[in-house]
Amino acid sequence: GPRYSIMKALPFEREHTSMDSFDMCPDCLHEYTNPADPRFHSQTNSCPHCAIPLHLYHSSKECVTSESEEVLELLNAHLRKGHVVAVKGTGGYLLLCDAGNAQAIRALRMRKQRPAKPLALLYPSLQAISNDTLLNEWEQAALTSAAAPIVLCTPGISPTTSICTELIAPGLHRIGIMLPSNPLLYLVAKDFGKPLVATSANISGAPIVYRDKDALLQLFEIADCIVTHDRQILAPQDDSVLQFTAQGRKIILRRSRGLAPNYYPHTLEKQDRPVLAMGADLKSSFALLDKERLYISQYLGKQGSIEARQAFTDNFQQVLNLSGIQPGAVLTDKHPGYLSTAYGNAFADEHSIPQYNIQHHKAHAAAVLAENGLLNSQEAVLCFAWDGTGYGDDDQIWGSEVIRFEAQRMETFARLASFRQVLGDKMSREPRLSAFSVLEHWPSDQLRLKELFSRKEWDWYLQLIDQPISLHTSSMGRWLDAMAAIIGVCSSNTYEGQAAMQLEALADQYHADFIEPYPARLLEGQIIWSDLVPALLNDLDAGLAKQQIAARLLKTLVEIIKRCAAASGCRKLAFSGGVFQNRLLVEMIGQELNNKYQLYFHRKLSPNDECIAFGQLACYQLENAATAVEYPKEQITGTL
Repeated sequence: GPRYSIMKALPFEREHTSMDSFDMCPDCLHEYTNPADPRFHSQTNSCPHCAIPLHLYHSSKECVTSESEEVLELLNAHLRKGHVVAVKGTGGYLLLCDAGNAQAIRALRMRKQRPAKPLALLYPSLQAISNDTLLNEWEQAALTSAAAPIVLCTPGISPTTSICTELIAPGLHRIGIMLPSNPLLYLVAKDFGKPLVATSANISGAPIVYRDKDALLQLFEIADCIVTHDRQILAPQDDSVLQFTAQGRKIILRRSRGLAPNYYPHTLEKQDRPVLAMGADLKSSFALLDKERLYISQYLGKQGSIEARQAFTDNFQQVLNLSGIQPGAVLTDKHPGYLSTAYGNAFADEHSIPQYNIQHHKAHAAAVLAENGLLNSQEAVLCFAWDGTGYGDDDQIWGSEVIRFEAQRMETFARLASFRQVLGDKMSREPRLSAFSVLEHWPSDQLRLKELFSRKEWDWYLQLIDQPISLHTSSMGRWLDAMAAIIGVCSSNTYEGQAAMQLEALADQYHADFIEPYPARLLEGQIIWSDLVPALLNDLDAGLAKQQIAARLLKTLVEIIKRCAAASGCRKLAFSGGVFQNRLLVEMIGQELNNKYQLYFHRKLSPNDECIAFGQLACYQLENAATAVEYPKEQITGTL
């Protein structure tokens, strides 16, 4: 939690934190040393007489004031003028502006280059949140918990404050809500008295800014003023994000402040040496296991920029320093292009320790199995590992694996019938390309997409699709992107998962006692969707509401799960992968299957790639790779 952001070493004592440079006043020192006082050994103890100094800047070199009360007054004035301000939080800087000021929100989006990605809202109190949203008991408990995460909530029909909902979460039906997670944010929110947009302070594509010098150099491109303080942040932490289904099932979307890096208790067996798992690339996290100790890092974002790679390295070194663990083996994803894999290879070479590649979807399956204590299950479990991208054992792009787990072994049971992978990662950014590929065998219907491309693009892609197929994908994420583009929901993602999220929002607007799925078959280990496409296009031509079409698509996924479960004979079903971040889909699965099957979802980890590192550790246990330690590294580096 917040302690992790200021720790230099263990145990957690003031001299081991970034509070060690601040002397306590006599009153605070008396509290700190008095065993009968509630603040006895409260390592961050301070008061107005020995406060951590605040500073407000109007430029990187112009500190306007360091008087705390004046800082708060000026900050409030900036917000009321519609300005964007940057405030140093627990794990990094946040950007704030008035959630009811459309001009301020547009300015924030333009400066941050974030045209459509949803923004979170900071409220001063739980009562204020209740006035604006349809808050349920699980959401309320999460908001007021010690972790203080962002919780996705449904806006009320008549909110009492004039928040600009469509600007805050364009095309979506739920808004991320949070309460202040530290005293400074509490004072800011209380003084302003209305909802504030609160989003991580970073340049587009880079990790959260947490160092003061970086904030002053970078954030004036976005913020009109910056409020900082003198307590150093040693480990950056974004806000954790989660949501709940109608049945109260928690889905963690981002595991960070308040939830990471500890993971206890865990179900993994003790190994004869510490093991480091490097995770994946897009939603990266790493994990470190040493006997009963397991650390899973906070969300570290996409490893695509120099800043992101440096943040990964810094946090990795932070955990090694705090834990004192020296890894004896390294686990990496099988994808040869992942930066996390390259980093793991380099670390293994530097320390002359063995390194193993683990297939992405096996790691997903192992993660949800391990979370639910099923690695030693005497009964077969059918695991659904559905996501956007994973490097397959056949060097193709997987993403819809249905894996049968029995007697501690994994075997592929089924996967989506594949389609052409177009231009690598560009396909994940442009759902129109997925749609173009999916409609390859319906050339007359492919013309429906022509208006989504320029004439030059269209001619070029037509030539491309005439070439022999060199790379296939069975990605459920890309297939859903294709459906979203075909029905006109989203043709280009300005942020990851945009098409899928807008498809879910659309489906959630359709309310009916019965939703008919589209036709889909299970044939010789393939999920056949060729009958679905004409049926969906017929619905479009008949003028069926897009909300109903979207709901039918999600219901089809549930039907596919049912058919796989029936064909496998398994009574235990487990779910992992980014597709199962879809709250409505998880609700439908619960409604349809809860009485017939035992259902297992992630509980303390996100179903997205943040769970991969944990899954790699679980795969390592299953394969018992530790027995290879006596051989030279070049002989034992390999694939699990």
